[in-house]
Amino acid sequence: MTPDMPPQQYYEDGELKGFDIDLMKEIANNMGLKPEFKIYEYGGAHEALLNGEIDCLPSMTISPERKKDMDFSRAYIQTYVVVAVFENSPYQDLTDLNGKEIAVVTNTYTEEWAKRYLGSLNANINSYDSIQGLVSDVYSGNIDAVVTDQIQLDYYSKQNNFESRLIFEKMTIEYWAIAVKKDNHNLQNEINDVLFELDENKALYELKNKWYN
Repeated sequence: MTPDMPPQQYYEDGELKGFDIDLMKEIANNMGLKPEFKIYEYGGAHEALLNGEIDCLPSMTISPERKKDMDFSRAYIQTYVVVAVFENSPYQDLTDLNGKEIAVVTNTYTEEWAKRYLGSLNANINSYDSIQGLVSDVYSGNIDAVVTDQIQLDYYSKQNNFESRLIFEKMTIEYWAIAVKKDNHNLQNEINDVLFELDENKALYELKNKWYN
């Protein structure tokens, strides 16, 4: 876990909370196991999965690049990459961001996307280790736009009480899944079986409704 990413995973009064925490507890319980959560900084969890320190990593965006290093469960969340500005921002189009300051969270799929697709605009990509730091700079006026996913944008816009506007809606679709070490097919299949059951009995729907609506 990297508990700096609400509502997926975060600390509240010293306790781990979030969609990912509830989901992994539910999956482990269905497998007759008790989960052990290990805490890493951004990027550290990826390395921990690759070298076998941990067994799985939830809410990872599936991408061709990542599939080279790890395997994924069936997808259970669909969201979109979005580019957002303040409601009163003068920027109306992606081309308006030429040379502007763009915020992303480090070691995320949206950071990869921003560097790949906004680099041609000569935009300055600013990577943050936490959403809190990113939001602080947005408020201070140091940032012109944010690249994130729709779920994160909805959450921290609501939590921080600021109005945002999408420059371009639904840039790229994202599918979130649980990553496992490459070729760990037994665990991959077991997780898939449980996710299917949770989908069938509406438990997955209830978790999404609890944390994302």
